Amino acid sequence: MDNQRIVQNSDIEEGRDAYRAGGFHPVYVDDILGSRYIVRNKLGYGAYSTVRLARDTNRECGHEHQHVAVKVLSGECYYTENDIFEREILRHLRDGKRTSLGYPFICHLLDDFEIEGPNGKHVCLVFPLMGETLRSFGALFQRSLVPYPTMRRFTIELALALDYAHDQGVIHTDIQPNNIFVQIRDRTLMDRYFQEQKPPHQDREVPYTPIPSCSIRQYYFERHKSGSLDGFSVVLGDWGVASWKHKHLCQNIQPVALRAPEVLIKASWDETTDWWNLGAVVLEVYRAIRMFSGMVRKPGDELDHYDVRMHLAEMVDFFGPFPKTLLDKGDPEFVKDAFDDDGTVSGFPSKLQRVDLDSPEVMEGLNKEDREEFASFLRFLMKLDPSQRPNAEQVLRHPWLDAIRD
Repeated sequence: MDNQRIVQNSDIEEGRDAYRAGGFHPVYVDDILGSRYIVRNKLGYGAYSTVRLARDTNRECGHEHQHVAVKVLSGECYYTENDIFEREILRHLRDGKRTSLGYPFICHLLDDFEIEGPNGKHVCLVFPLMGETLRSFGALFQRSLVPYPTMRRFTIELALALDYAHDQGVIHTDIQPNNIFVQIRDRTLMDRYFQEQKPPHQDREVPYTPIPSCSIRQYYFERHKSGSLDGFSVVLGDWGVASWKHKHLCQNIQPVALRAPEVLIKASWDETTDWWNLGAVVLEVYRAIRMFSGMVRKPGDELDHYDVRMHLAEMVDFFGPFPKTLLDKGDPEFVKDAFDDDGTVSGFPSKLQRVDLDSPEVMEGLNKEDREEFASFLRFLMKLDPSQRPNAEQVLRHPWLDAIRD
């Protein structure tokens, strides 16, 4: 029955086609990776990796890192003409200034090794076991709205993490809810997970079939206890497309809906793109709403389509016309075609038929004073001109966070 269920679900998640030359490494439950990590289940997958729950045989029972997450990269990530920087950046961040206030809010590398398989050579990265990501964390709260004290604390921690990374010469470039992980406070609670979540059987005598991910969501806390959802902290993880300040992995960065204005107009970018990303993510997680979509429906179409001009017009709607100082740095042909002389987007009004950023519709559940303060934080953080964005200290001093006082 287990085998039948796996075969029926073989096209979900990464699918069988991902296991090809240069693709994913076929990992089985009970495989021993790196001579010490026994695979117990699958935690998740991404475009360039799968993540496995494993037991570290070098750690005694009850050790903080007895159970870890092993990220097995595809064969295309390294040993090609376009290697990524993930392993090198993670080592650099781990070995940096441990006394920095932002150091604890990075998902640090515990170990790394390489394995050979039928699909090539694969770099494996070992991390502490974390709870769920902020993509699903909000569902734990009424109407999926994360409480003010929790979101404020998360934002402070992420600002400190970015301050540390930037100080170390690293730009994340991919800040989104899926890459922000909730830390596990009490690891003894995971005992119930290991008792209840039994991995499916995998037949090694047939072609490899992926198994479904088994989340540890709702196992890392005790919801019935008063205050059990308070006091969590987050870490910034998944540095797979991160760049060095002096050497960029690629130019077209960030999730589309969270993309900074300089990236959209094909201008040069630096670490300030992370601050734009942070602002958009905070609104998405805190109020369960996306600031931008860029989606339009053309006459005769049944589906919405992404239009970069709409995305730019949405930015103008909230933050005003694009400054000439930024437009002069963008792709000349694109800028000439997309913008009017006043910095607004050609073919779009300067004010769309959307509610204001500090409106009750956007800032649901907040009173007028709190709405205005939160909106002012987003406007302060998300300057269209990257040179006008604040540094970490200025971010932390803003009244919405009030993390630094003279």
